[in-house]
Amino acid sequence: MLLSGDGLACARLMRKITSLDDKLNRDLPDVIEALIEEDRLIGGLIEDYDAAGERTVVAATFSGFVTPELQHRYLERPWPCLTNWLLTRCLTGETEIFLDRAAQAQGNVGRGLDLVMLDYIQAPMDFTSAEGRRIMTVFFPFFLSIHRGYNLNSMIVEAGAAYEQMAIGAGFRLYKSLDLDRDPPAEPIPVGAMKKRAVYYFQREMAAGTPPSTPVSAVFTYLPPRFRFTAGEQRMLLRAIDGLTDEEIAGTLDVSRDAVKQTWRSIYDHVIQVMPDLVDRGQASGDGARGQEKRRRIVAYVRDNAQELRPHYLRRG
Repeated sequence: MLLSGDGLACARLMRKITSLDDKLNRDLPDVIEALIEEDRLIGGLIEDYDAAGERTVVAATFSGFVTPELQHRYLERPWPCLTNWLLTRCLTGETEIFLDRAAQAQGNVGRGLDLVMLDYIQAPMDFTSAEGRRIMTVFFPFFLSIHRGYNLNSMIVEAGAAYEQMAIGAGFRLYKSLDLDRDPPAEPIPVGAMKKRAVYYFQREMAAGTPPSTPVSAVFTYLPPRFRFTAGEQRMLLRAIDGLTDEEIAGTLDVSRDAVKQTWRSIYDHVIQVMPDLVDRGQASGDGARGQEKRRRIVAYVRDNAQELRPHYLRRG
């Protein structure tokens, strides 16, 4: 998941691969960071060790949800460099072009959400190289962990020809090819952008005719959440899934360790009310070894049922 402070790492990797307008390129870390802070982006970073044994970011991906009106407008007449176009509007203050948590919750309860996969960047971008393939094997389950649990209506990817193998392999359908030499765009595009491009698409109705083993098809499987975790509980559980300790969770959420412990107690008590078989009734406080076992079971459950961690209107008071 993307955390506060990840904007710079995303921008550094994105600048190596993705062509951007000059002003957007300069301000890219701030644009991405603002969207992360406002919960308007979903995504994450993949880290690995370099030759010197230092941890380094080798891949990043992020997506945003857009309104049905924008999705319909784009599919009627697709234009190139969609990611640059969207982020440039955020640069001018139009961050509402991506849905916030409240609007995402409304989509999860209602007709579903329309998602734009803004970028996937890895180093190297050569998907046929041994290192490129190794990173891709990590990326596909990573992709699932980020995008599962939402009531998706559609997904759009607009990208250069280099992404075709990844997009088709993930299960996307080719929607439209864009040849910018043959059909010059109405608006200027960033210098260095690939001239051979394509729009890839997937819609909920396509899932029935697509092998369930494909990553894109898998994220269109949706069940409503059983637990009505608060937003604060969801944030903590997301970090617990990533393996953070209570002390690390407290640091990333800027709260005390006592506040983290109190949130765990609230989660335990609520889970016992909704699904008593998931945890032991004996100790709702979460102290000691049995508390750790309760935590392990809950974290395992929400990891496999990502809908419990997504915005939704069914909140307990």
